[in-house]
Amino acid sequence: MSVRSVWARRALAITAVMCAGALYAAPPAGAAAAPAAPLPVECAPDDKQCQQEQKEKEQEAKREKGEKDADSGREQVTKDSEAAKKDISKAQDQVDSCPPQSKDCMSKLVGDQGEQQQGIDDTKHKLRDFHPEPQNKADTAVDHACADFADTLPPSTAGDPSLTDICELMAQ
Repeated sequence: MSVRSVWARRALAITAVMCAGALYAAPPAGAAAAPAAPLPVECAPDDKQCQQEQKEKEQEAKREKGEKDADSGREQVTKDSEAAKKDISKAQDQVDSCPPQSKDCMSKLVGDQGEQQQGIDDTKHKLRDFHPEPQNKADTAVDHACADFADTLPPSTAGDPSLTDICELMAQ
């Protein structure tokens, strides 16, 4: 198997996996907001039996909602995995139908790589024009370095002439 066919197979497999992931992460098509639960009846503060029944009803409603959510999630996962299997088999059929020696067929599968070449050209242009510091302007860099250095010194050494001599030498 040639290197080109190996890369084409990898590209198609990655594409199929990404499509399957997108299908899996998408919300269900028919998903709608759940209807609002009826408001619970207020119990008297001293009616322990009413409060207990209300608490049990709330727990039962939460349990039923959780079961419904789990069931709908299982159904969606099943649908998504079936769609992903179809996509993967379709991609595999395309790769198998294309002989590795056929440049035209491989170009149709993988693309002409113009997008990648454009990205490389853009990056080269940005790197060529990138200048992280002022060009031929050492004074600006030295001034900032001296100011930052002076700020880090303790107040007792601020008037020391030997420290300012260092900055003056660097500025020459």
